[in-house]
Amino acid sequence: MSILEIQNLCKTFGKLKAVDDLCMTIEEGQAVAFIGQNGAGKSTTMRTIAGLSSPDSGSVKISGFDIASSPVEARQHLGYVPQELSLYRYLTGDEYLSLIAKIRGLSADETEKQISELLNLCDLDAARNRLIREYSGGMARKIAMAGALIGTPDLVVLDESFVGLDPESTYKLGRYLKSYVLRGRAILISSHVLDMLHSMCTRFFILHHGQCVADYTLEQVNEICSSPDTPNLTALYLRKTGQAELIEKQ
Repeated sequence: MSILEIQNLCKTFGKLKAVDDLCMTIEEGQAVAFIGQNGAGKSTTMRTIAGLSSPDSGSVKISGFDIASSPVEARQHLGYVPQELSLYRYLTGDEYLSLIAKIRGLSADETEKQISELLNLCDLDAARNRLIREYSGGMARKIAMAGALIGTPDLVVLDESFVGLDPESTYKLGRYLKSYVLRGRAILISSHVLDMLHSMCTRFFILHHGQCVADYTLEQVNEICSSPDTPNLTALYLRKTGQAELIEKQ
């Protein structure tokens, strides 16, 4: 059974077709980079996966549960960090993570163990008893990522979640996410920092005007990017989206 199954997903806003007949399957142990320009449909797709946006047509299943017909069961297997954070600002970091752990059915011992691990990972030990409203932007983003990871859900969806993080946190969280997929989980992550995605992900899904224009494994990307005319993931992305002239102007 796939962790994520998207079939023929369509979503329009007025005359704009944000997602156009999109199909995607993510298996256990995959870290998938979701790449595309602003307005390509990445956030709309991610919001639909999270059940926050209803599609015009098509379906989304998480660990076998349809997000439309079985939303509670599907969300039990999902961790999600939106591009625009929405946090309980009058809870402390510890209270926020404890609430999510309770929703996901963790025992008291496992809750304390995972909270300690994730706060340490995010360098938030000293701030665990501070209200989230007092956190900096980077700290708020890290507590949101910790919330997405607690309970080790099958699928973690991260929409531009590394924006504003310092290099140390980016490195530590990236390393943790690599180990996360090795435990049989899956990650879908969007970012405009393509070098970071190249170092972190095992699969690369390129979205352009709401449609998939490429779906590569890491091995395929490395092979393509070994050629002089396509030396990196950015060049590959530009070629696949019809913007090769930007490479030639360099």
